[in-house]
Amino acid sequence: MDTEKQRSSPEGTVPVLTAEDVAALEELCGDVSGYFYKMLEYLDQRVRDGVRRGEFTEEQARADLDLALWYAYACNNIDDYDYYYKAAQWMPASEPAAKAAKSGIWYYRYACALMYCGRLEEARQYAETGVALDPDYPWGWLETGKLRAHFGDRAGALEAADRGLALVPGDYEFTTLRREILEGRSLEEMEFHWIDPDCDRALQVGEDENEAEKRLSIAGICCDQENLAAIKEALSPTEWEADAPYCTFQLPYQGGSLTGRFFLNEAALSKVPLPWVRELVRRLPELDRRGRTFLAAQAGLGTEGLVFQWFAVQPDRVLRLCYGRDQEQLLVLFDPDFSLRKENQPALETPGGGAFLAFVLLEAPAWDPDQFRRDLRDLYGIPCLTEAEEDADGGSTLAFEVDGMLAAVSLYPFPVPRGEAEENAAHNYLWPEAPETAARHRGHLLVTVLPREQEIRQAAMLQVKLVCAACRQRGTLGVYANSTVYQPEFYCSAAQPMEDGDLPLLDLVWFGLYRREGGLCGYTDGLRSFGKDEMEMLDTQASPGDLHSFLLDLASYVLEEDVTFHDGETIGFTEGQYLPVSRSAGVWHSGMTLKIGYPEEP
Repeated sequence: MDTEKQRSSPEGTVPVLTAEDVAALEELCGDVSGYFYKMLEYLDQRVRDGVRRGEFTEEQARADLDLALWYAYACNNIDDYDYYYKAAQWMPASEPAAKAAKSGIWYYRYACALMYCGRLEEARQYAETGVALDPDYPWGWLETGKLRAHFGDRAGALEAADRGLALVPGDYEFTTLRREILEGRSLEEMEFHWIDPDCDRALQVGEDENEAEKRLSIAGICCDQENLAAIKEALSPTEWEADAPYCTFQLPYQGGSLTGRFFLNEAALSKVPLPWVRELVRRLPELDRRGRTFLAAQAGLGTEGLVFQWFAVQPDRVLRLCYGRDQEQLLVLFDPDFSLRKENQPALETPGGGAFLAFVLLEAPAWDPDQFRRDLRDLYGIPCLTEAEEDADGGSTLAFEVDGMLAAVSLYPFPVPRGEAEENAAHNYLWPEAPETAARHRGHLLVTVLPREQEIRQAAMLQVKLVCAACRQRGTLGVYANSTVYQPEFYCSAAQPMEDGDLPLLDLVWFGLYRREGGLCGYTDGLRSFGKDEMEMLDTQASPGDLHSFLLDLASYVLEEDVTFHDGETIGFTEGQYLPVSRSAGVWHSGMTLKIGYPEEP
């Protein structure tokens, strides 16, 4: 079992992980399991922070042995092809350090990642190198034994199993491996195990609820070359890109070319039944027609000008058909039996609305709940009679009701995860210092409002009041909301319309601008909280000020008049003005958005 302590990088290299980092990572480890996604998030965040602060470069981070060992440990234990691929991509830069340190752990983990990516010759090479450099590391012999058996070296495989048993007498994995070598089991059968004996016994008798996921992960190891060749013949691709990380190809379609993709490597693709692939190819024109009919009849979207651009097959054989129109994209999903999927169709998604949240970024991971209650009372006359409840992680939560709405302010004594605040702060073109300022935060207040019987409008205004009161906390750096970071002074100033009973629109909806080759583009971010689609304007020739003002007026009209636009409509604000409205997959946003034409000058 791979639970060895990580070994230090050679002297003279730039350290990436501090003692505090290692302690935090070790807390995420368990005896036979762990919080591997959190571990990976921690490592990615550490690299981003270190590069941004100038502690090391990304190249130095990738070359660091300690970081590579932790990175591969997290990825491999997630036991999913995408993460094995990530590990295999990350590891090569640290090979010189691993070789210098004679790190058997590094070679073992890299060999595992390569094996699950279907790169078996390379996996064996690295496994053999690992046991040669570090013969006392037992788990290197485990992978070496399996790979020797796969390549026909039965005697060498048994020798590897015996070497492992000499180092860890009676170990369950090695005794199982030795038995399966003698039984002539395949490499994928040897990998169809859990480390824990009790969990493994349940897996072997079909009583493990994760059996399907386990079978999918090992499907990418060995390639059935004969079936893969037959699948390629059925697809008749004109171009083929394998294992990068998936299989992507071009195939002839109705006098042109169509892009296809299987979210699998070639080894896993070779396990897909050939009759299913042939049926897919035969039925593509039918699926295309049914997809267009669905978009027109059920989703209510115009299909004029739609082009069938690509299709993709997920590991569970759910099909995605993508239609394009100018810069828009529309997806239609089909189940593995080629029936139209009844649930989770992207084109039918509608924003739910009703919940509001914001993060008040703090320079220090602390707050004064009593001051917040006083500020809320003094600013807006809102009483808060409850006491903050302390959390085990050092945070605290103040939860209370206001006119039937549930409000909560919670301290989290650590930065917003995954660097989201810093990344999204770059969207605030009105505050150039936003990313640098956001990067200084060490804690945050999560402010949320959930309406019960009240209108969404009232919940939105309460949310802004809570945030403004929270902004009076010592060391407030910014407000992360609507996918950007506001300057606290701006946010509080923009709340003034509430004094006249109006929505503080600038606090509730961000009006983003960005430029691309076709022109200036704009978007809203915040309308979904009101149960409305976000809006986008693409490739305009407007000035930034004019586009911002038009989006602001349009959003105000939608919210104040409770207007809902529909695909295929036109809108106008002057006589003879007809601006087209379409609803399709977002360009800036994920999910569906409304595309509104901009009133260009004649």
